[in-house]
Amino acid sequence: MRCALLQNIRQLVYVDRDVPACPPDGLRLRVKACGVCATDVKIYHYGHRLLQLPRVLGHELAGVIDAVGPQWEAQFQPGQRVAVCAVIACGQCRYCLRNVPSMCERLEAFGYHYDGGYQEYLIVPAKAIHCGGVQPLPENVSFAEAAVAELLACSLNGQTLSDFRFGQSVLIIGAGPVGILQARLARARGCGPVFITDIVADKLARVAALDGLPTLDADDLPRAGREATGGYGFDQVMICCGAAPAQQVALELVARCGCVNFFGGLPQGHSDVTLDTNLIHYKQCRVVGTHGSSALDNRDAVALIARGHIRVADLITDRIELAGLTAALESAGQDPRQLKTVVVYGDD
Repeated sequence: MRCALLQNIRQLVYVDRDVPACPPDGLRLRVKACGVCATDVKIYHYGHRLLQLPRVLGHELAGVIDAVGPQWEAQFQPGQRVAVCAVIACGQCRYCLRNVPSMCERLEAFGYHYDGGYQEYLIVPAKAIHCGGVQPLPENVSFAEAAVAELLACSLNGQTLSDFRFGQSVLIIGAGPVGILQARLARARGCGPVFITDIVADKLARVAALDGLPTLDADDLPRAGREATGGYGFDQVMICCGAAPAQQVALELVARCGCVNFFGGLPQGHSDVTLDTNLIHYKQCRVVGTHGSSALDNRDAVALIARGHIRVADLITDRIELAGLTAALESAGQDPRQLKTVVVYGDD
């Protein structure tokens, strides 16, 4: 089978490996689609503290079960279409028992601790199945759409942590694929008005064309935010980009008793940011972070797509073969017309 192996920073090689044997307590997946995530781009360029190289990256996964270990024969069948949750929680630690599996003390993930989806076959270990990470995929959801479900799952987690509510005003900072998903999800929850902003004008024009979302001028966000909200600010500010200035200005944009969510992480070694903490104090606002999602979030994301509540197909602008992965990682973020790239294996 063909694999894309990251040997070192910006050193991706394509190798042939034997198809792995299915373990008696696991599954073997024939990968059909794997999304190219912004996190993969960061890892490719900068590495990651949890990652030991060499490693096959790719954690936005969907495919067909190719072989079933005897332990799971009553639950899964060869040929079954499934989505696979990126993260594997232990289910036993302090945070898992508090129902926050994304903070698991022994958290593992495909593409980090286990080889991920940039290969033709993948082993799903027993612990990933035990935590609910393998979920049947409805026939009306394509493999590529299921790969994008991981982004939607993370968005669900973020909006739950921020406590998005009906009728709240929302500002999304960052008009990439996750920003668009956050905006669509906020609207589906009954939030409104929902605004979006970005420093790249072409991205804002694209969002306006896709969703008819009102946009804000990024050149003077505090002024634009005041005008858009009658001077109150936004009940929810969701930062969907890895930019320190966005984190700084968000505290000026949020309303009293509102919430700012640092959804997008900053590059490794560039996360020191100066914030005016008096704005937090006097506004009585909350600042939260979001990292990852759970198997339950992933299940709910797939259901939202299957029921037509959240569109994702129109976000997939590039479908590539595995051989095109290096170019995709090198060029990520350079073309404002590009939204989501998905590696596909055969017909979807």
